[in-house]
Amino acid sequence: MKKPVNRTYSLLSMLLVFTMMLAACGTSNGGNKPEASTSAENDKPSATSSSEEPVTLKFWTWHPSADLYKPVIEKFEETHPGIKVELTVMESKDFQTKMPLALSTQENLDVVGVQTGAMPKQIQEDLLPLEDLLSETRPDWQSVISENSVVQAKSQADSLKFLPMASVGSMVMYYNKDILDELGLPAPQTYAEWKAVSDKLRETKSDKLSVAVGGKDAWIMDELAWTIAGQQSDLFNQWRYNGKKLDGPEFTQAVAGFQKIFDDGIISKDDVLDMDYTSSRTAFTSGQAAFFIQGTWEANLLLESFRKSNQVDVGDIGVLPIPAIEANGKPSIRSFIDLGIAIPAHSTHPKEAMQLIDFLVFGEGNDMLASTFAFSTNKTSFTPDASLLTTPTAQQSYKTVSDLLSSPSADRNNNSPFSDVAGQQLQKLLISKQTPEETAKAIEQEFQTGKYPNE
Repeated sequence: MKKPVNRTYSLLSMLLVFTMMLAACGTSNGGNKPEASTSAENDKPSATSSSEEPVTLKFWTWHPSADLYKPVIEKFEETHPGIKVELTVMESKDFQTKMPLALSTQENLDVVGVQTGAMPKQIQEDLLPLEDLLSETRPDWQSVISENSVVQAKSQADSLKFLPMASVGSMVMYYNKDILDELGLPAPQTYAEWKAVSDKLRETKSDKLSVAVGGKDAWIMDELAWTIAGQQSDLFNQWRYNGKKLDGPEFTQAVAGFQKIFDDGIISKDDVLDMDYTSSRTAFTSGQAAFFIQGTWEANLLLESFRKSNQVDVGDIGVLPIPAIEANGKPSIRSFIDLGIAIPAHSTHPKEAMQLIDFLVFGEGNDMLASTFAFSTNKTSFTPDASLLTTPTAQQSYKTVSDLLSSPSADRNNNSPFSDVAGQQLQKLLISKQTPEETAKAIEQEFQTGKYPNE
């Protein structure tokens, strides 16, 4: 015969078991009591309650490469426990299409790169204004970034919708110091000194080029002509923003200066009009040219470590502005912000997103990326480590690039579709009897077709 069940005892037993279970749960990572994670992956203090998942920021960009970003993101996560970053780096053209579409459909993004030019106005309604978040995160932010870069960023949208991480400039002149030393000539500061290098190379019957430049690429010829124009005035800005025409005396003078470099034999049209960007760069990096004309984005050539790892056969490389063609000109470049970073309006983690932006624009992350010379930073306090620039030539050249970028004669806010068309007219100038006046008029006439609006 079964004994009757003692209901009071049974109830007390159940309550005791339930209480013990609650106590056990309260000391686990799933309870309400904060406790540091002991997992190998999270072996550092957490900024959030252990009951919460880390905030994950979705970050889309196109530049720099994922390989360069990897240690930067790891450092951010190490110094910002509780925040993870999911990085996607796309090819530039894919990014131009996919990122704006993702913003317009309110895809869950927290941080995005911004390409300057047409993109900011296209996406500005889908971006957060940044000044309030900036003031909370870094009250002194305006004192640690190039003033000119902030002005340019504000001009791209209806308010400060993105922060400029980096700028680029064009065109500068890279020089092979080894060749100049062999010739017994200094790095040229004037047009006469530049011509002296070319003349002496011919006199010594050297098989080396004076100047390597991608004359086959029309946009490069256009860049060179605008650099010469910038030695006299801010004509580019007057044309780009204020509607000034290009068939007047200022642009005609720049075209004549462009032609003069070739007529004087400093640049050989017979050699360079068949060269594209890649072949001109190869000629220089293989030690076969005294000079290489290209944008500041090639400044990693100053790094000995980069030269060794990329089989650059030049011992010491420097950078100079292209010497002034006219006696009253000033060597200069055009520059413009190139890489921006923003917070989508529909981000669910705007404060954490601003922490990442602060790290990449003003903090250690910017120093890490700038030290790769993947871009020229707008952070005013950045100084490359002494181990990166191993020669006096490289050290002085870095300062030269920084000074040129911070004080441009005009913006490098290119009208890219028109650049190729204008460059084709400059190529025609070099291979025909077309005059600088006729070239300037042809370029202006093509612009007046309305196919290439300055928007």
